[in-house]
Amino acid sequence: MTLVTGDRILVSTEAAGRTAAPAEETLAAERQGNLIGFAPALWGDSGHAAQPGSFGDIGSLVLERGGEVVGENRYPFGVFEVPAEEGRYELTQSIEKIGQPARVWQRSTAVRTTWGFSSKLDAAAYSQGLAILFPRYAAPLDGMNTVAAANGQSIGLGVTGHAGYTPGAVKSAELSYSYDGGASWTRAKASEHGGRWSAVVDHAGASGKPVSPKVELTDAKGATVTQTVVRAYDVR
Repeated sequence: MTLVTGDRILVSTEAAGRTAAPAEETLAAERQGNLIGFAPALWGDSGHAAQPGSFGDIGSLVLERGGEVVGENRYPFGVFEVPAEEGRYELTQSIEKIGQPARVWQRSTAVRTTWGFSSKLDAAAYSQGLAILFPRYAAPLDGMNTVAAANGQSIGLGVTGHAGYTPGAVKSAELSYSYDGGASWTRAKASEHGGRWSAVVDHAGASGKPVSPKVELTDAKGATVTQTVVRAYDVR
């Protein structure tokens, strides 16, 4: 299956999977004094990961506080200076494959992720992990990252954290999908059973169409993530 997260695009043929091997083992986002830094892996699968910057990778990073931009970078990672006072932040990362690599990279060609979290200075702490959620998906994909042209297919939804943050339970989950790259959207029915979230997608009559999902997740601690993946899978 294809798994996608906020900091990487994961390609796997497993029937189910996790965010990525390093996600819970390394520090992806932290605060040191009045500096906020974000430096995740970019491409990977359930057993491998790569740092940003391979051929054909482009991206950007924007940090907002209270709706105002406090920092921008032309790369999908960076460090920004922020005020000491507590504030609500939104960190938006955009990554994309272009040029010759894009011709052979046919799935998950672009990802846009916005993380929401709160942060303030803790003078007694050298490093504070930021409340960053990485989406986790489980879909009925085959080895070519396609799904059947049928209704009622379930996509599991969840989150993982990183070495600086352990997520709370998922409190809300929404999934929409688009066949035209985001020009129009269909809302999937999402539900929770026994602490596990899933959404039902209907692809009957959509054979040959690419599917771009958009997910919105919130944990019990107030961290949020919204992610759109261009052509995560196709309908066969």
